[in-house]
Amino acid sequence: MAVINENVSDTGAEYWLELAYIRGASGREFTTAVANVVPVHE
Repeated sequence: MAVINENVSDTGAEYWLELAYIRGASGREFTTAVANVVPVHE
């Protein structure tokens, strides 16, 4: 998992979000807001 600050705006005004890039066992990568990431409790 990597966390980056990315400008996600498609207009002239900047809109920055902390995004988490997550790669699962399948090798496919997806993004989500960092606030959506929670630890797994076993």
